Amino acid sequence: MEEAIRKHGLFYGWTLLTWIPVMSNALGGILVGLVTTHAGGVRKGFVIVSALLVTALLQFVFEGKPPSLYCLASLPLVVSSISIYQKYPYRVKKKEL
Repeated sequence: MEEAIRKHGLFYGWTLLTWIPVMSNALGGILVGLVTTHAGGVRKGFVIVSALLVTALLQFVFEGKPPSLYCLASLPLVVSSISIYQKYPYRVKKKEL
């Protein structure tokens, strides 16, 4: 493989369609970084877990595949943690000099 890269170059055989997943993955990484910077890591975690639950629901609706027991067990945990976080959000304490 190393020899083929030297002979033809790193992107030999790539087409326009090859760049689609590469660029979408790169843009997704940048977007995650922006969301984390803007909203914070805790909220990003809530969004990721919520997105996984929505994905499981859509998979059940469109493919008829029921959610796993792990997914069902996580649902009340996610709902309660989001409720607790919204009721008691994190507040930065001011440092005394």
